[in-house]
Amino acid sequence: MEKSFTRREFALGSTTAIGALAATGIPAAAQSNNESIYAPFDVPSGSKQFHYQNIINNDAVRMDMPIGVINGSSDGPTLIVTGGLFATEYSGVEAASRMYRDFDPKDISGRLIIIPVITMDAFQFRSPMFSLTAGLSPRDGKSLNSVFPGNEKGSPTEVLAHYVFNQLVLKSDYHVDLRGGDLAESHVIHSIHPNNASEQVNRVSEAMSRACGYKYYQARDVDPSSLVYEASQAGIPSIITQCGLGFKTQPEEEFINAHISGVTNIMKHFSMIVGRPIIQSSQQEFTIGFDQVRATTGGTFQGLADQGDILKKGQMIGRVTGLDGSVLEELHSPIDGVVHELLVRRVVFQGDLLYNLVQIKS
Repeated sequence: MEKSFTRREFALGSTTAIGALAATGIPAAAQSNNESIYAPFDVPSGSKQFHYQNIINNDAVRMDMPIGVINGSSDGPTLIVTGGLFATEYSGVEAASRMYRDFDPKDISGRLIIIPVITMDAFQFRSPMFSLTAGLSPRDGKSLNSVFPGNEKGSPTEVLAHYVFNQLVLKSDYHVDLRGGDLAESHVIHSIHPNNASEQVNRVSEAMSRACGYKYYQARDVDPSSLVYEASQAGIPSIITQCGLGFKTQPEEEFINAHISGVTNIMKHFSMIVGRPIIQSSQQEFTIGFDQVRATTGGTFQGLADQGDILKKGQMIGRVTGLDGSVLEELHSPIDGVVHELLVRRVVFQGDLLYNLVQIKS
C-alpha cells in the first residue's frame, strides 16, 4: 500500500533535499545542467566563467549573486570590480556586464573578478514603494553599503555583505566600485578615493583614482561600514568611479564607456593588460565636501546648470516657479566651482537638496 504523506512530512522532505543541494555550494541550475562550476579563485588560468553564486538558500529566502571571473593566461594581481551596490545606478551595471563580455583571458595578466549587480533583490524587485534610491533591500530594509563587513549570522543583506567582503574583496589585491548616479542624480564623471585609511593605502588608492584618467578626482573621508571604507581599512586599495545620469534609466554610452575606460586604465597601471593609461591632461582635484543648494520654497523646479558646468559665484543656476509661471525663487551658486551633482526633481518642497557643488583644489 502506498504511503500517503502529510503536508508537514512533504515539506520536511523537500526542505531536506533543497538544503542538501545548497550545502554543495553549487546553484541548483548548475546541478541540473551538469555544469562544472568553479569557485571564483579556482577558475583555471586562461579561461573565464560566469555563474550565479548562491548566498542563502532556505525556506525563508533564496539569494544568488552573479559573478564573472576572467583568469588571465599569465600571473598578476587580482582586481575585483563591483557594480550595482546601489542597484538602480545602471551605468555601472551595464559597464560591468560589457567588461565581462568583451575582456579576453589571453590579454590579461592576473585575475579580474566582476560582480555586475551585488544587490540583486533590489535590482529585480524594483518598485516605487521601495526606497531604492537609498539602496534599501526589499528583504530586510537595509542598505548594503552601510553593513560591511557583514555578518554571516545576520539578516540577508548582512549575510550578502559578509560573503562579498570576506570571500572576494579580502582575497583580492585591488577594488573598484562602479557607481552611476542613482535615480534622482546627474553626476559629473570623476573618481573618488578614500582619505582616511593608512598612508600606504591612501597613496595607492589615489594613484588608482588618478590612473582612471578622468578630468576630475576627489579624496574623501568615506563613511564607516561602506564597502570602500572597510576594504581600505583592511589594506585593500579601493576607489569609486562615479559616472552616470541616473534619471536616464537607459544609461548613455558616454558614461558606460567612462567606467570601462577607467577600469582599463587601472589594469594598465598595474600591468594587467598591455599599454599605458590614457589620462586627460591637466587633471584637477575636487576639494573635500560640498556646497549645497536647497530650495527655500515649494513649487516647480527648473535646473539651469547641470553636472560638470563651471560656475561663478552668484551665477543663477535654477529657479522655482508657480503654475502661473511666476518665479517664486531664484537659485544662485554660492561659490566659484563645478556642478558635482544635480538632483533631478520636478516638484520640490522647502529644504529639498537640488545641487551639490564643489571647488577645484588649488
